[in-house]
Amino acid sequence: MRATAIFLAFFMLFTAASLAVPIPLFPGNTINAVSTIPSEYIEYLAALTNGLTYGFIVWTVFFLVDKKLEKSMSINSKK
Repeated sequence: MRATAIFLAFFMLFTAASLAVPIPLFPGNTINAVSTIPSEYIEYLAALTNGLTYGFIVWTVFFLVDKKLEKSMSINSKK
């Protein structure tokens, strides 16, 4: 459940930041270059792409660190 909250928080953070700050971030700015979608929707699609990408990256890191900490805690409790 914590991992879902982490993903949603960072998804919303990066999506809002991509919409608010006109600095191109990596996955979203490639949408502008290769897309044939009308220009009024490109900004929103790029923001969603950035939110999904960076939210997934942060979620993956959190998941792996949490799993490693959980494993080390179970080893310490057995001693």
